[in-house]
Amino acid sequence: MVMLDHTILRVSNIAASIRFYRDVLGFEYIGRAGPFEMIRINTELTLDLMEVSPKDPMHFAFSFDRATFDALHARLLQYGIAFGSDVFERDGRIAQNSFGAKGNAQAFYFYDPDRHNLEARLYTQ
Repeated sequence: MVMLDHTILRVSNIAASIRFYRDVLGFEYIGRAGPFEMIRINTELTLDLMEVSPKDPMHFAFSFDRATFDALHARLLQYGIAFGSDVFERDGRIAQNSFGAKGNAQAFYFYDPDRHNLEARLYTQ
């Protein structure tokens, strides 16, 4: 089986990005490794933050279970982070779409501090 092991994300402010991915998304900050600050997404995947101005915004879609999806939604509201029902909309709604790897899901979109476009997905089947 092939799986994604890690990916590097360029960020302009490493401290702000660590706080965001830890406090808002609920991911674990696991420390520094070489030029990277590492965020554990799950047991199989890390996001390696590198403090270099991003050249282009990235899009990451994360799949969550119901409790984690709802907790993330609540934290976006708590922190006043705009979200929306489409990649380019911040209308405060959650959408139903079929654009993910497993098909139909509830989803909402929001930006990280560098305006990387993030998506939270909850598969309904």
